[in-house]
Formats: sequence, C-alpha cells, structure tokens
Amino acid sequence: MRIKVMLFAQYREIVGQSQLTLDLAAGATVATAKEALEKNNPRLNLSGGMAAINEKLAHADAQLKDGDELAFLPPVSGGEADSLLELTTEALEPRLSDLIGWAVAPAYGAVVSFLGTTRSPNKEQRVRFLEYEAYGSMAQKSLAAIEEKLRRERPLGRIAIIHRLGRVHPAEASLLIVVSAAHRPEAFDAARQALEMIKKTLPVWKKEFLESGEVWVEGAVAEEYEL
Repeated sequence: MRIKVMLFAQYREIVGQSQLTLDLAAGATVATAKEALEKNNPRLNLSGGMAAINEKLAHADAQLKDGDELAFLPPVSGGEADSLLELTTEALEPRLSDLIGWAVAPAYGAVVSFLGTTRSPNKEQRVRFLEYEAYGSMAQKSLAAIEEKLRRERPLGRIAIIHRLGRVHPAEASLLIVVSAAHRPEAFDAARQALEMIKKTLPVWKKEFLESGEVWVEGAVAEEYEL
C-alpha cells in the first residue's frame, strides 16, 4: 500500500521536503512507517514527537490503510527545543521508552525517569479510578515555569513532563517525568524537584472514586501562595 507522509518544522528540514510517499506492506502501523523513514534518513529521529492519521492523533500501533495521510509532528509544547511539557488524556506508558530514547544524547551521561501510577487499595479501600481536571492554560504556563526553574538551578539536557487528565484506572500512569543531564546528581535532583513542584503548584486536581464513594484529594500547597 502507499501512504502520504507530511513532515513539519525540524523534521521537514532534516529530510529536505515536507511531503513524500511511502510504500508499506498491508497491515503496517505508525511505528512501521516511523522505522522506515528513520532508516531512509539516518539523521531523522521521530521519537518524542506525535503522529496523526488523516488529521487525528494516533498511537504508534495504529494501523494504516492505503491512501492515508500520515503526519509526524515535532513537540509543540514547552519553552526550549529540548523540552516537552504536556497535558493529555492519552495513556502515558506507551511513550516512556520513546521519551527515554529522545532524552539520550552523547553529551548526557544520565537519564532519570519517573512514572507516577494509581495506587489501589488506598485507605484500606479499593480504588475504582481517579479523575483529573486542570486549569489548562494556567497549567501549561506552570509547567514552563517549573522547567525554567529546574534549568536555572542546574545544567540539564532534555526535560519531559507530561500529566494525564481525565479518568485513570489503578496501575495506569498519571504523571511522566524524564530528565537528562551530563551527570546523575543533577538528573536525579531535577526529577525529584519537578515532582515536588508539580504537587504544590500545578493547577491539576484529583478526585478519587472508592468503593464507599468519591472524594477530592487534597495535596500540599505552596505556602507563599496559600490564601
């Protein structure tokens, strides 16, 4: 089958064209197309970006059909090119290995990742699921401020912070942090500090649905902002 591939920003510059056609075997997936493009263009690394099939975001294992338009989208959130700051309703676990690969570079000797998952039971009750909601525009600015503080206090490489919204079931991840640095102390410290700042200042709220009912979970508050 033949599909149309669209490339943007740095992906377009690396390949030297914004559109191309790709011949793939029947049953090929987004991941198959990614591998083929990277094989044909050794300087191209699509890990850490996103993909869209016919203008709808798609997972790596999404199947392609003849005539589909597949777009590869570089990270669009965050302050620097070496940053990925997001709020999403999509599962985080499938992105972990790609983001670790994205964070690795010859200049960085350490990559630290953190995956925060839903715990059950809690308070001796089974957790059915959690619901997260956010003040979206403010949360995006808050993530950018967290990244800026992390970089101001230590030399870092690449930073990814992705928080999931909506319904999250037990054992599913709600928070993903990946940090790279030249040395391990900076990477560990930055990942830990990012987590603590997120818990105190990110305008994202969690409702816990237990067997006995539902409750908003109160967390820590940054004292300097407390009303």
